[in-house]
Amino acid sequence: MDKHTLIVDSVVVRFGDKTVLSGGYITSETGMVTGLLGLNGAGKSCMFRALMGGLRVENVMVSLDGKPVDRQIIGYSIKYLPQGRLLPEGMKLCRAFELYGVNYWTFVNWAPKFSRHYYSPIYELSGGEARLAELYLVLMSEAPFYILDEPFTQVDPVNIDEVKALIRERSQSHGIIVTDHNYDAISSVADNLFVIADGYTTPVHSREDLVRHGYLR
Repeated sequence: MDKHTLIVDSVVVRFGDKTVLSGGYITSETGMVTGLLGLNGAGKSCMFRALMGGLRVENVMVSLDGKPVDRQIIGYSIKYLPQGRLLPEGMKLCRAFELYGVNYWTFVNWAPKFSRHYYSPIYELSGGEARLAELYLVLMSEAPFYILDEPFTQVDPVNIDEVKALIRERSQSHGIIVTDHNYDAISSVADNLFVIADGYTTPVHSREDLVRHGYLR
């Protein structure tokens, strides 16, 4: 397997007089899951939106294998599950899987309850069902890196282990960055951790680092 490295550096995000990020940084390698932690409002989603081009920011640097990434075609290198809804409410699941180039019936093997939802529009699914489908679409689409913003949100607790197993499986040949408020899920699936606090991202080496940065008591 070819090794690839993604680096997101020098992310500066300001809204008026409010500075959200002044030193956003994270790195990912294929074969690993990287967890990003931070309190509400710390800037996790802002950093993801900045690197994907969905948020106009003061500065952001993105490189893949040491070369700057063309921001116009970044979607070929990184597939992104946003914090909010990925798919339009009126889109049918079969059409979504067709557009992403992912086999629907392989998805059904992973989540059998979706066997009856092939023609279902997104609005007919529960929030947890839609999140599972979106997560699977992102993780099974073609790209060396995946970014997952709160993949466990709305997911039924009985499906959490299946989601973690899928993330671990896909990380064998891809680089995955994941953030979520479910600390136990993140810490159990991630190979390394970063935390955002006071506008800066720092590596986490121990629980004490998270306490020092105010993430844990």
